[in-house]
Amino acid sequence: MKTTHKHRMQFSIFGLLLASMLIIACDGSGDDDDGRLQGSSIFPPAVFIADKDVNVIDELFVAFKDGAEIIKLSDPLVAKGNVVAFRISPDGIFVAYVADQDTAGLFELYVVPVDKTTDETAVKVSGKMAGNGILQLPSGEYVFAWAPDSSRIAYVADQNRLRVFELFTSTPDGIENDIVSNLPDPDPQTNPDPDVENFEWEPNSTLIAYIADQDTDEVFELYVSPSDSNTPNVKVSGALLDGNGIKELAPVPSGEYAFAWAPDSSRLAFLADQLIDAIDEFELYTNLPDGTNNLRISGPQGNSSQVDDFAWAPNSRQIAYRANQNLITAIDLFTALPNVSSSFQQISSGLEPGQEVTTFKWSPDSTRIAFISDRASTGFFRLFTTSPNNSNNVLVSGSLVSTTDVTVFKWAPDSLRIAYVDMLLGGVFELFTTLRDVEPSTRITNSLADDDEENFAWAPNSSRIAYIADPNIVDEFELFSSTRDGDATNIVSGPLVTGGDVQEFKWASDNSGIGYIADQDTDTVEELFASQPNGGNNSLLSGTLVSGGDVLSFDWVP
Repeated sequence: MKTTHKHRMQFSIFGLLLASMLIIACDGSGDDDDGRLQGSSIFPPAVFIADKDVNVIDELFVAFKDGAEIIKLSDPLVAKGNVVAFRISPDGIFVAYVADQDTAGLFELYVVPVDKTTDETAVKVSGKMAGNGILQLPSGEYVFAWAPDSSRIAYVADQNRLRVFELFTSTPDGIENDIVSNLPDPDPQTNPDPDVENFEWEPNSTLIAYIADQDTDEVFELYVSPSDSNTPNVKVSGALLDGNGIKELAPVPSGEYAFAWAPDSSRLAFLADQLIDAIDEFELYTNLPDGTNNLRISGPQGNSSQVDDFAWAPNSRQIAYRANQNLITAIDLFTALPNVSSSFQQISSGLEPGQEVTTFKWSPDSTRIAFISDRASTGFFRLFTTSPNNSNNVLVSGSLVSTTDVTVFKWAPDSLRIAYVDMLLGGVFELFTTLRDVEPSTRITNSLADDDEENFAWAPNSSRIAYIADPNIVDEFELFSSTRDGDATNIVSGPLVTGGDVQEFKWASDNSGIGYIADQDTDTVEELFASQPNGGNNSLLSGTLVSGGDVLSFDWVP
């Protein structure tokens, strides 16, 4: 559907007015006309994709007033069209969604206000497509994202040239649509199919870093550009020796690459084979956004050694990374200063040949790093924490006798505790919490859902932890919420129909409740529900679904 310039201007004005109303509502001095966004609701609005009205036709909806008012956000779809993905703007005012809304099989990008009026239509913010539209990664994810300040939305699409995927940005009203990447015209001899593979917004929303084989076919390098223009366009990665470019993350091909902005926007970090002329020998580099001051901050790599992955400290002062740089047959954990060459120090200790650090995460306050390793006993993986400045590793998971493997962990937002999943003897997965730097651990669950070990999450205020488990009826998975120390546990989901299960859940950002998708009322019919953390006020948010309909995904409006 073509949107007129006049309508776009109205959309822009509407957005400004809506933002003003939200500000007034949030400070308690007023409310919007119909009380949708504020009022007596227990839960915030929730956006979801479902074939709610017509079976196998997936559309976009928002639920207000705890499900009492449901508005369809997407416009009418062409025959066989579907909404396939959406993102809510960080300020909670708009929703961007990908759909083959106007032409079957042509996936375009649309923006609509969360608080849509009855006469409001979505704005198509992507330009006229030359090919199939928005890029879909091998993982199934569509490549589009809001700027952190919600001022623009970026996306990758073959918009201007068939099968040439370039990076574009647009304002939410669609008036300004700019090409950000600077890809050459395809050349059968030198670069037959140049493409942007992925991108990441600068935290301050001014610049965008992107990965593309812009200069050499199939050599994916790192570039930076302003968010509203293709000039200047700066190559940030240094000269490459063996042609492998920026490291692509597993599984290969993934479409996801090892590069990241510092949280304070000061530098970019990336893994590349810039130094050693050999296959798959990646080292850690940082650079200024203008392409100057390229620094190798990891240690010297030898034959068949490399940096596997890295992560910025939330305060941007250090970078942690995994590498076999000291002992070829062991993967240790290191930290380095982002602006000093070869400033690394090893912070894991005691690893012998064949042992490894498998994963690690900074605490939100940047004072500790937690990691999983078999340093205590080869093949038996435990959870440890350490300071980012020394190798005083502390075991914080259970004893070697009672458990076998820690598989995944998550820091509490306040950085005081860690939740982790441990596979007990007999192959049973259970959830534990522990203090950041001392044992003992507290067992939270009995019969955690072991088909998805990561299906647990801290409340935003760190007071509770939610998870899916089947302690009451075998293979009937319910949603639970427990205090951080396990002293009190509540069933959050409502009574499940025989054969019913909770599939996924998310905390509301204000801690008011937990939303979840489950076939709670009718077996095999997935609906959207919400409950308070203690299980009270269980509410159906998705309303009545057409026969055969299901909720596919959802998110809370911030």
